[in-house]
Amino acid sequence: MSRTTLFSTAQAAIDGHNTWTPESIFSYRAPNCIHYILPSSLNRPPLNNEQYAAYFVPVMPAFKDFHMTARDIVVDETARKVVMHAFSTASTALGPYENEYTLILHMSEDGRKVEKFYEFVDSAYSVDYMARLRDSIVNQQKGAA
Repeated sequence: MSRTTLFSTAQAAIDGHNTWTPESIFSYRAPNCIHYILPSSLNRPPLNNEQYAAYFVPVMPAFKDFHMTARDIVVDETARKVVMHAFSTASTALGPYENEYTLILHMSEDGRKVEKFYEFVDSAYSVDYMARLRDSIVNQQKGAA
């Protein structure tokens, strides 16, 4: 496995988010991938692919024009890890969405799939924005009923 392979897999993760479909989000993940949403103060449990899909896929339609970019990408061939400082933008019913992340991707033996996905989010922003977004979605659903 090479630095190029690891970098390409990390780029596939960014591209998957930019395509913004459930298939693209899971295309680069190993069947045994575990997703960690951090810091631990958020009290989020580790999620396997099925659990992460149940958590993430229902909120995807709330985000339009989602775009993620990565900077300061560090590839560690020996540990099969890629670390990156990432940023995302989108629009929602609440208006603009912008978040910042540190992503740590642990790759499979061949470097072509992500086995562990550590997603450090801007916790203050995420907690506030996601609570307001979920309230907005619930209120829209009540209004449609």
